[in-house]
Amino acid sequence: MPEAVQVKAQAGLPITGSLSLLSDYRFRGISQTWGAAAVQGGVELALPRGFYLGTSLTNVSTHSYGRGEGLENDIYGGWRGDVAPGWQLDAGLLHYRYPGARLATPDGGSKRFDTTEAYLGATHGGFNIKWSLALTPYFGLRESTAGSAFATALAPAGSSRGSQYLDLNYQHPLGGWATLGVHGGYTLVRNYGEVSYADWRVSLAKTWGVWTASAAWVGTSADARYYSAANSEGRLRSLGRSGLVLGLSAGF
Repeated sequence: MPEAVQVKAQAGLPITGSLSLLSDYRFRGISQTWGAAAVQGGVELALPRGFYLGTSLTNVSTHSYGRGEGLENDIYGGWRGDVAPGWQLDAGLLHYRYPGARLATPDGGSKRFDTTEAYLGATHGGFNIKWSLALTPYFGLRESTAGSAFATALAPAGSSRGSQYLDLNYQHPLGGWATLGVHGGYTLVRNYGEVSYADWRVSLAKTWGVWTASAAWVGTSADARYYSAANSEGRLRSLGRSGLVLGLSAGF
């Protein structure tokens, strides 16, 4: 899901949003753009009593999302609010949509990558924890697509519905001139342990007005045998290898 930088909406307009340019779009540490740049945008509507709805759009690589239009559209909704002094809770549903993108099945058919997750998060000071649970097969991985979902075929072992992601974050201001961010995460893919992995990120971000510039070092333990993609010329690229990601965002 594209990261959003938000600022307070103008009085009477319960809408926030952002527009971002990234040197590489990393989702849970894995490059979604084959190491290329991404342009992302999103808006969120604040509803009464802490509820919200939002959507975002980003480009992705057709090397990873075959037959598709090279787009990811996320639609989400939920509730966030204070539940105790200094503690904020956030819970909702998130649907990842990849227009046209399909995974091949042995019978000559295909299945979509589209995925829906439920999430529950809590924030206290600079600390944030979030847990996500796949309510559908995890990005199309099921019995019939095990042979095509990754760069190396998996042995069919059932549906990956019920896969989980644990997301841990800490942000610390550095004397007011920048913010240090530290992230650790773990993807647990149900029935397909060989493609489960950890990811991490260390970042620096500087905000002035509506603008935020960032630099992050991102890495994963993902097995390159599975987390790789080839272009039309057959050139293979590891999508989980460590690398620097630069970003520039504007909030409104």
